[in-house]
Amino acid sequence: MMRSMRIVIPLFVLIASAYASPLFAPQDKIKDLEVRLKSNPNDASLLMDLGRLYHDKAAAGDGDAVEKGLSMFGRLLSLDSTNVVAMAYHGALVTMEGRDSWWPPNKLKYMREGCAELDKAVELDQSNLMVHLIRGINGLGLPDYAGRLPKALEDFIILLRRPDFQEQSKELKVLILYYGGVAHKKADDYDRARELFNRAIKIFPESQYAKNAEDELREMGREGG
Repeated sequence: MMRSMRIVIPLFVLIASAYASPLFAPQDKIKDLEVRLKSNPNDASLLMDLGRLYHDKAAAGDGDAVEKGLSMFGRLLSLDSTNVVAMAYHGALVTMEGRDSWWPPNKLKYMREGCAELDKAVELDQSNLMVHLIRGINGLGLPDYAGRLPKALEDFIILLRRPDFQEQSKELKVLILYYGGVAHKKADDYDRARELFNRAIKIFPESQYAKNAEDELREMGREGG
């Protein structure tokens, strides 16, 4: 059985951070952004950056960060309802509300609402790399009964076929290759999964995603997949 996955989209790949030092911890970034936001409550850039940080904390299991992230993206969407990236992040956080709910009907309710919002973001801008990536990784992190594997698989097929894929940074390419491999593995397409995992290792061998890909390949070898 595949190990449980966190729905995490690393900030070093997805945003151009203003904090170049590796010693500047995410919690310090959050505190700094919160202070700046108090002086500029309608600053869309601050809302997006802070929302992304809360999303990552929420994806790692921080329940308090779920509501904080929803607040940031809710405010951002009230300023610009067409911001599909904010919409996708908001939808992903709604699914995490379902993850954290103890009441089964609410788990299903939030999951459905969040997935619907993710689908809407993709429908509004099907060419947007970020919304496909957010929806794809989120779908892989949801339980199997959610039935989101076909959507996740579709997202990574689209991302891998993009004409500009080779122009992306190696950090982004290795992430897409790794999660694309996971999607194909879950869909029992082992040959394609192996191909993508090996490409991830080759393109950025020192990255954590390359190491994860090596783990997946070893697991497939043990399982005979």
